[in-house]
Amino acid sequence: MDKQKLIKQLQLQIQILLIQIKILLLKKKLTIPNLHQPRYSVLHHGAGDWDFDQVNRHHKNKWGYKSSLGYYIGYHRWISYGGRLYIARRDNEEGAHTVDIRRPHFWNRNAVGTCLQGNFEKEKPTTFQLDTFKRVLDEDRKKGRILKMHYEIIPTLCPGKYLKEWFLKNYR
Repeated sequence: MDKQKLIKQLQLQIQILLIQIKILLLKKKLTIPNLHQPRYSVLHHGAGDWDFDQVNRHHKNKWGYKSSLGYYIGYHRWISYGGRLYIARRDNEEGAHTVDIRRPHFWNRNAVGTCLQGNFEKEKPTTFQLDTFKRVLDEDRKKGRILKMHYEIIPTLCPGKYLKEWFLKNYR
């Protein structure tokens, strides 16, 4: 068998294996890893006062897709009122935070989602949250990610007027 044929057969076998792995992950409701690093970072607010554990339980009951870190929450990162940063998904794992019917799955596959606890239509983020959020956003920028607010992708109030105001003042 010549080299070219052998290489094509190996490439085909690798593609088949990747498909089989995706099928197994979907059957077990595990998050599918992306083969690339995300190019975007999408900013959210929780639109309520639920903490990390409450949102994690809600997402478990709603979708049931577990990350490689053992969480069900659809965001990659979660920042509590006290500024604690939770890592719920690896950056290269598909998220469940932004759905755009014009481009199904695009944002969840190509963006990390960061959510801050609270409803920033009604309250301002805490100083602790903003300190942590700034570190996260600066790290995203260093990685070359394009920062987007949720409302820039689909019509929504997210991430709330107060977080939007802070973001526009500090990052645009």
